[in-house]
This record gives sequence, C-alpha cells and structure tokens, in this order.
Amino acid sequence: MFPESSSIRSRLGFFGGSFDPPHLGHIELAKQAVIDAKLDTLLLCPAFHAPMRDQAPHFSARDRLGMIESICRNHKNFVPCSLEVDHQSTRFTYETLCEVRKEYPLHDLFLLLGDDQFNKLEQWENPSELAKLVHFLVFYRGKASSNPPNLPNLKFTTIKNRPINISSTAIRKQLSVGHVPVQYLPAEVSNYLTQNCQ
Repeated sequence: MFPESSSIRSRLGFFGGSFDPPHLGHIELAKQAVIDAKLDTLLLCPAFHAPMRDQAPHFSARDRLGMIESICRNHKNFVPCSLEVDHQSTRFTYETLCEVRKEYPLHDLFLLLGDDQFNKLEQWENPSELAKLVHFLVFYRGKASSNPPNLPNLKFTTIKNRPINISSTAIRKQLSVGHVPVQYLPAEVSNYLTQNCQ
C-alpha cells in the first residue's frame, strides 16, 4: 500500500539511472509512478557513471542530461536533476538522496527502481541509511523476484507495471551503426539525437 498523501508534505519521486539513452520504457514507468504514488514531482537524474555498471556510457553525461531536459519540458511533473552530472564522478544513490533531502527538507521522498536492483539493495552503499530516507517504488523488470531485502525501516510498494520489452543495449547497437530507432524513443530524444549527436 502507498502511504496516504498529506496536504502538508509534498511527494517527491527520484528516478536515477544511466538513461543511455532514455527510452519509452523509462517514460512509461515514470508516468505510472507519478499517477500510482500521487507524486507532485519526479526528479529524473542521469548518473555520471552508475556504480554497478562496468561499461562506460555510450553518450556523454551532458548529452544524457540534455535528453532528460528535453523530455521534462513536455511533462509537467518531471524535473531534470543534474546533481550527479554536476559532480563529474561516480556517485552512490545514498549520497545523491542526501543532497536531495537538503534541497527538499519538507518533502516525502520516493525512490523508483527495478526489482532486480531492489533485491540487491543490501549490496548498495549505506542501504540501511537509504531505507530511512525514502519509500521505495519497485517496478517489475521481467525477472523472478525474491524476498525483500532484510533492512530495518524498509518501506516499499510494488508498481504494477507492464513488462519492459525495450533494451537499451539494442538501442545503442542500432545507434552505433547510424540508425535512430524512433519506435523505442520519445520524440524529444529522437530530435535531440538528430540535432546534437550525429
């Protein structure tokens, strides 16, 4: 169950990731999270370099942020978050959420992430402290779910999303040979790629 909405505290979501590039699956999840969790605002935060990802991103951090900014201009509840790109270094989610908390001290914080990462939460940096900061919104990534992480203060709700059948890896492969797979990308991202990344 989602916690009840309060007329006093606004509800702020955080959706981080490589967004390399952001695709329609990301947007569908973000929109559903806003509706299901009654979020007032959802921050979309591209990672400079995700801690659990070995391979360097295909697109520069600034381009990935630029794509997110172009998407947010057309979705009133979405706000681009440049915290990790501005640091120009690998950041842990806990570090970034501490900064978000300082910037939004009176908001209830919700962290959107896939069930694959949720099941690995105990391997993250400062998972117990992170659990104190946020309510997790867990979406289905098409893999078998296990028991929730054994963490004190853990608060989470499962998003009943459709399976995501869009592969960022497949999109990057097409882009690497000069093809823009518009069927998988928001129009804003396709336009950004055409204007800035060719």
